Amino acid sequence: MLPKEVARYLRKSVSWDYRNWKVLGGVKLGGSLVSLERRNSMSTYFIKGKGWRFDFTLRGNRFTSNWFKTKAEARKAEALKRKEAMLPEVELPPAEPRRPLGPPPPPELKTPPGPIPTGLAFSTLANSYLDQAKRRFTPRTYKFKVNVYREFLAFGGDLPAAEITLPLLEAYLKTRSGNINYNRHRKELYALFNWGCRRRYLRENPCTYLEKMPEPQFQRQIPTPEEMSRILEAAGPDRPFLLVIYHTLARVDEILRLKWEDINFRDRTVKLWTRKRQGGFWASDVLPMNRVLHDTLKDLWEARSQEEWVFYNESTGTRYLSRPKIMRSICQRAGVRHFGFHAIRHYVASLLADRKQFSVTQISRLLRHQSKSTTERYLQAVDSQLREVLASLEESSQEKSHINSHMDSREGSPKRERTGFREKNGMET
Repeated sequence: MLPKEVARYLRKSVSWDYRNWKVLGGVKLGGSLVSLERRNSMSTYFIKGKGWRFDFTLRGNRFTSNWFKTKAEARKAEALKRKEAMLPEVELPPAEPRRPLGPPPPPELKTPPGPIPTGLAFSTLANSYLDQAKRRFTPRTYKFKVNVYREFLAFGGDLPAAEITLPLLEAYLKTRSGNINYNRHRKELYALFNWGCRRRYLRENPCTYLEKMPEPQFQRQIPTPEEMSRILEAAGPDRPFLLVIYHTLARVDEILRLKWEDINFRDRTVKLWTRKRQGGFWASDVLPMNRVLHDTLKDLWEARSQEEWVFYNESTGTRYLSRPKIMRSICQRAGVRHFGFHAIRHYVASLLADRKQFSVTQISRLLRHQSKSTTERYLQAVDSQLREVLASLEESSQEKSHINSHMDSREGSPKRERTGFREKNGMET
């Protein structure tokens, strides 16, 4: 249960719930509080004439003890019992059979030791993974992972990670609103358990046998040349920002992170930084400037108010972290459909492909894709060989229709008598 639900059940405030989260049997995940079971909130209680007792359930086992003189003694005994219950069960190895007399047998080949069942709780596994994910992924990705694991924890409880089964995962994923959300949560749970397998906390990943759900293919809208021209005309003071995206084919976050030290006016080059690499590390690409890009950046350089960021936010004293509203207002002023910044990148790539003067390899280098197949999906281009095949069918159909027209235009040509098989053989119809 979430803190709000527990507070509503106990008729207490949420702040009281946060102050007493340990007593309520809650856990913290990624800095957020999750209260798990309603019965844990009343595990210690008083019976008139007898005394205090505790009664709670953990991992499917019930633990109870009776008649303490004070509430503090009952809570202390409950805490000790909870600590004992959370300790992993240690299995003693079976006794080795006595070896008969004689020469010792040849040594067997040793295999790498398997993972040790430690009874690691899901919250402990998730927090260990999130500590590493916070340094590896973007804040947006990290926040989404925290939300996924927090919702799963509230749904299934803080079970040992090794005891999380496929039916439990399926039951949780069925609570997702749609197939897209289903697949995103499955992906994050798979990443968590896969990380646990690599650390040898788990024997196998229970998400391996969970199939992805079909989801509709996302079709991005690309502006027409007329719409793109109207967008640039209506950009106003934001026109330099759009021109830099247009002439670099860069992602919007790469432009927002652009620094003046990445601009080389002498060599006419610009350095773009991205994390769109396997492993999520920062990598740079150097692109040449054309005349429009050079002049645009030169004007921004001469009008700069500080020495670090190309696109500087005067109100915050640092760079723009995002600019989610300007494209909507620009499209409204231009009287066109709403497009995002990424549509400019798609438009320029499609424009270069339609001109047929540049190969897919060249466009892929401009887009800075690691695989050419990504660029082909990006452009959604039709294979030229398919065009040739369909063109050959068109020619063959034209030849056939041309012959038929000559046959029908013959004057005085005798009509073919269609004598059926039954008439020819004297059979009744």
